[in-house]
Amino acid sequence: MDSKPQALTPELSTSARRIDARKLNSVPWDHSGKHPGSIIVWWLFRAMISIGHRLIFRNSSADKVPEIGGGRISVSTHINGLVDPLVIVHSQDRRFTALGRHDLVTRPVLGWWTRGLGVQPILRKAEMDEGITNSDFAGEINRRSMLTVSNCISNGYSAVVFPEGTSHQDSILHGFKTGPFRTVFAAAALAELRNLPQPHLQPAGLHWRNHTKFRTDHHVEYLDPIPIPNPYSKEQAKSLLDGEWVEPPESQVIEMRDSVYSILKDATPDSPDWETYRAWILMAHRHSQTPVHDLYQEVLKTREIREQWREGKIPQEVLENASNAAKILYDQNLDARDLTVEGQLVKRKNSIFSLILGASMMLFATPVFVLSTFPQALLAWWLGDRTDEGIDARTTYHLMAAMFSLPLFWPIIGILWTVTAFLLYELPLLFTPLFFVALFPIFYLAAILMALGFDSVNDFRQERRRVALTRNPLAKSLFESIKSVDEFLVALK
Repeated sequence: MDSKPQALTPELSTSARRIDARKLNSVPWDHSGKHPGSIIVWWLFRAMISIGHRLIFRNSSADKVPEIGGGRISVSTHINGLVDPLVIVHSQDRRFTALGRHDLVTRPVLGWWTRGLGVQPILRKAEMDEGITNSDFAGEINRRSMLTVSNCISNGYSAVVFPEGTSHQDSILHGFKTGPFRTVFAAAALAELRNLPQPHLQPAGLHWRNHTKFRTDHHVEYLDPIPIPNPYSKEQAKSLLDGEWVEPPESQVIEMRDSVYSILKDATPDSPDWETYRAWILMAHRHSQTPVHDLYQEVLKTREIREQWREGKIPQEVLENASNAAKILYDQNLDARDLTVEGQLVKRKNSIFSLILGASMMLFATPVFVLSTFPQALLAWWLGDRTDEGIDARTTYHLMAAMFSLPLFWPIIGILWTVTAFLLYELPLLFTPLFFVALFPIFYLAAILMALGFDSVNDFRQERRRVALTRNPLAKSLFESIKSVDEFLVALK
């Protein structure tokens, strides 16, 4: 259980196989410590992330970010595509930069924004191994990008890195690549040479109720920051300052990589498989004296059960019963929160009011929603279910559609609304700008109402699933398994 999994070899998507050398060469970069992006794009992006969060997630929370004086490099797990860096950025105030897959800065629309945010492209070994690009060009781009990010970090900016190198769908942390850690050592050397505060690595755990679901819950957990030492000589640091990439000592890179891996490992599920992790979650709920609804509290209590399992204190028979109960609930689209403390399925007799409230909200919002946010929502659903990027890309498309409502979809649709009001309803020309601007909060409120109504309707549907399960022959197996787990947990207390 303590051995480190190997680093993943990315499966190249169609987009990753397209190398646009012209756009890669034209990506803004800067080795002076100045941020290569646009401050206007950054503030607009902050507004976009806020809108996206409110529309896509039902509950979104984060720990307070530890205070540090120098640059902050958030390092985290990676199972949810572009959503992972965006939830980290949303939970922090500092302007950020990042090293990202090359096509993030060359794609239509998305590429314009990532370049404006100062994201730096990386050509990975996988692209070189398959002959999509050559090592000379990749080396030139990568050195330029790493120096840009290092200089930004040294100057106090934030960065987000995912050392696993690619998004995956596993319940364990995969082996880390060394690139991000080489970058942070260079940042430490540059900060010291400039007499600036020391940068820190910031381990961050990303937790999801179900990361592939629309309106799921998530929490960003911040662990203790790690100061980054300067392993370079003064001559080497000056070479970095002059724009020449110098590799840090390999032994210190490996030591830092392995240290961060050990720290971040415990902030992941770190279970043999998702079935086992769901069994731990169920046991955590059953072990609690009171209902656990907060996601982060659930994570912490599940870690306690994981530790008991690691120490061999949970018999295999108990784990099998917990796995059986968790699987029955999961197959019915339910989870441990749907059980009472006594081990019965939750019953809410007034759930019909959730249906009435939710349906009313959705009906009220529908006319505006259909003519403002529905087109991009439909596009996100269609693209998310047909992408070759993996299941995690579904939520990425959902979040992207919500975010790009503000700068792209709503302005186009708002113009159509304004022209229609002017031509058909004789809106005075003088009031057309005011009318256009007023449409944005109306579109946003309609989308929020639709999302909240969706939640209420889903609450009703969840109650119906619980009722259906009580009539299902599987209910007997569920309650027998729960009884067995509870008897063991009483003895464990």
